[in-house]
Amino acid sequence: MFAAVGDLFGEIGHWDSRFYRTIVGLMARPGFLSLEFVRGRHASYVPPLRLYFFISLISFLILTSFIDFDTIDSSAFTGPEPVAVEGEPAKKLSPKINIGWLSEAEEAEINTKLQYLADNPKILVQRLVSLAPQMMLLMLPFWALFLKLIYIFNRHYYLEHLAVALHTHAFLLMSITGLTILSVSMSSLTALTGNSQFVEIADWLETSILIWMATYMLITQKLFYQQGWWKTLFKFMVCSLAYILLLSGAFIVLIIYGILTA
Repeated sequence: MFAAVGDLFGEIGHWDSRFYRTIVGLMARPGFLSLEFVRGRHASYVPPLRLYFFISLISFLILTSFIDFDTIDSSAFTGPEPVAVEGEPAKKLSPKINIGWLSEAEEAEINTKLQYLADNPKILVQRLVSLAPQMMLLMLPFWALFLKLIYIFNRHYYLEHLAVALHTHAFLLMSITGLTILSVSMSSLTALTGNSQFVEIADWLETSILIWMATYMLITQKLFYQQGWWKTLFKFMVCSLAYILLLSGAFIVLIIYGILTA
């Protein structure tokens, strides 16, 4: 992984002004990079897939660094310790899942591994965290396909929808990483100085970033697909619901795959 990071930072040296121009366009101008890609002016910017891969790698490295795996408690998976009833021994709860489309043998294998991971939750969490970037990357083509379907009468090619998906997710990852760094930094300053004003500043900044994230996604949809505001708002709400469902499905698949491969 560190070799990949080194290669990517080496690439930045060759990108020169392209990289910085791309980052400014990505964070400050909704839909701009995707529109430039469609217009054939993408040579002046970092390609969407390479940009997403770079930001994804850096973001997940930073976010992972804030996770203290040693503090993870098995009670998060099995619940609190059981209380013994008078005359009866305390029974430890065993996690169990039932998945309709799996055979009994497959379910038994998953539940055996689930019990082991419930006793050793650090292993599962580390596995899920390591798989999260791949899961996000694999999810993007399906999201681009949804965009293609909801804008089926729009004359954009699938690759152009994929460029929008890559750019918007790169923006979201950078924003979430910034929010995390801001929250941790302000908490540390509050602990060091005892000044609660830092918490108020953090709350205000976090709210502003969250509002910008939602506004950014809406404006991107409006500018890229060039539809009226009412139609854009309706499709934005449909897309938001669909994205939650897609993300939930991907998370379930991630957990099952993480359990089987941990």
